[in-house]
Amino acid sequence: MSDENFNPDAPLHIRGLNHLTIPVKDRYRAARFFIVVLGGEAHHESAPDRAAKGLARSLQLGVRLAPGFEVDLFEQSYGQPDWNQSHPHLALDTSAEDLAIWTEHFKKWQVPFVGPMTRAGTKGAEIYFNDPDGNHLEIHCSNVPQAQREQFPVGPYDKSCCVHKQEWPPRELADEAERLFQASLARMRERRQPH
Repeated sequence: MSDENFNPDAPLHIRGLNHLTIPVKDRYRAARFFIVVLGGEAHHESAPDRAAKGLARSLQLGVRLAPGFEVDLFEQSYGQPDWNQSHPHLALDTSAEDLAIWTEHFKKWQVPFVGPMTRAGTKGAEIYFNDPDGNHLEIHCSNVPQAQREQFPVGPYDKSCCVHKQEWPPRELADEAERLFQASLARMRERRQPH
């Protein structure tokens, strides 16, 4: 490898991030959020009978968020960070042009968020929010034009603004969220069928 960002002395290099796991209390509720709010696509799920037989440690549903990148939503009643922690969090990449679109999308789906905002000494901007289980998420752009960045407040931010204070999805959006979620599940199951 000739990239200066890689250790030239290492005999091997990681090619990229394949997936990560996030603890959630209900895999279907969490997947609904990742599909509807973040534009993910249901990719795979563990069969309940496999977990019952001890062939799987817990129930999970995998959601593909970008080419080659999945988030596996594992059901467990612990492991979610406290609302006032900054870490761990999952930062998802976007363009500077899409920051405003993300804020409008979050408003439509009634997702509490803070941002876009910047941090002193950086060229980026972020939008912070939580999933319904309290896992900390971020929409991040590393290179925002100076004129656009000057319009944003400089952090830190009040983490309490990202806490879901009502059930998600809200009642008035539940049917649309369910339709989008079921369509993604149907596509996943169709892809899994032998042809």
